[in-house]
Amino acid sequence: MKKILKYGVIAAACYLLAAPASAALVSIQEVDVGNGMSSGGLVLPVDTRTINYWAGLQKLVINGSASVLAFCVDPWEWTSPNTVNYSTNNLGSIFGAAKANMIGELYSEAYSSTLLPGNLGGNLNAAAFQLALWEIIADDNPAIAGLQANLNNGLVHVVQGTNASLIAATNVLLSHIDGVYGNENYTFSFYTNGRSAGQAGPAGYQDFLVANRVPEPGTISLIVSALSALSGLSVLGLRRRQSSRP
Repeated sequence: MKKILKYGVIAAACYLLAAPASAALVSIQEVDVGNGMSSGGLVLPVDTRTINYWAGLQKLVINGSASVLAFCVDPWEWTSPNTVNYSTNNLGSIFGAAKANMIGELYSEAYSSTLLPGNLGGNLNAAAFQLALWEIIADDNPAIAGLQANLNNGLVHVVQGTNASLIAATNVLLSHIDGVYGNENYTFSFYTNGRSAGQAGPAGYQDFLVANRVPEPGTISLIVSALSALSGLSVLGLRRRQSSRP
């Protein structure tokens, strides 16, 4: 898997600073699932029993209109079949800088693979990505350098019936979490409700993470050039207009 460190420096700052906590509530309803698969059996902190959880992308409707794909980042709480109000937050404030960067690295290396057609690897990729997210969020100890990933024990762990292909694919993803980012950058919309990251407090519902692809610098330059040619605006003028947005 190709990795490019120079993007990682930029990405790390984005994961910690993007989407600051907001008092404005967002209404969210889970309406379907995307790529993914049944796990065959897992233990998650939401329930101490072995359950055949769905692992993969979920389809959300936000504020009654916008349809997006998201991953669950809260193995401590169930999703709701109803429309629920969520707050927006940032990864660093909930999980801390170390885990936020690990999540960002996982996305930079593997998120695009979860969007492949399901029969061409997308289903397995999305399921493995989800399990890797849960493992990082629930079982990694940020006080120890590096990722401590072990799917055989901890709050998130596999059982005898867990799909073997899912375990293997998840371990591959986790083995690449080493502080070196991949060649894709994302910003995030992070929606929280209730006890995020297993914290104490009133019970709520599953938190969701929506990824937004950041174009590479070369792509941005092409877009700016095209817009300038079409509109007659100089690049400087376009930058001034962008910087004046609230």
